Amino acid sequence: MLKSGRARLCVIAFLLIILTGLFIWYGSLSPDPDNGNYPHQEHLIEDYDGYVGEEVELTGDVIETGPVKIEAEHGDETIVLTITDVEKDVEKGDRLSVYGVVKEDKTIKADNTVVHPPINYAYMYLISSVAAVWVFTRIVRQWRWDSQKAALKVREEPLEFKDLPKILKRKIGQGDEKDG
Repeated sequence: MLKSGRARLCVIAFLLIILTGLFIWYGSLSPDPDNGNYPHQEHLIEDYDGYVGEEVELTGDVIETGPVKIEAEHGDETIVLTITDVEKDVEKGDRLSVYGVVKEDKTIKADNTVVHPPINYAYMYLISSVAAVWVFTRIVRQWRWDSQKAALKVREEPLEFKDLPKILKRKIGQGDEKDG
């Protein structure tokens, strides 16, 4: 086990650098349908005709419902695609994930679709925010930071909610005083 704070920080920095490198490497992989990595909207935006007849996987916002048209985006660029054989009911504003075959005239023949109503995203962010506040509160109440060892230590007595404002004021006003 690493005892010094400097060694721990070096290990954390090293692991974050490795993780960042893995993200970059994964992002540089090209589509490979044999491994389940199908072309996405960014590939269609760059070279639509090059993917005619191939299977794709993409997501976009529904802008029309008869026929179903989605606007798929990548960065600042967008492409409007007509989706055929959609078996699910969609509404304008829904987010539609499509797996299908690229046809001529910016048309995708859907083999499978998933509809994501806009409320799903609001719900996801709300629940994630509540969970983040709950986890942060548990950490603050039950752990304390030991700056000498650069480590979290278990509090002997968990903080009470009513004590948190006083402790925060004291920490902000007087610097980094230790709290039991």
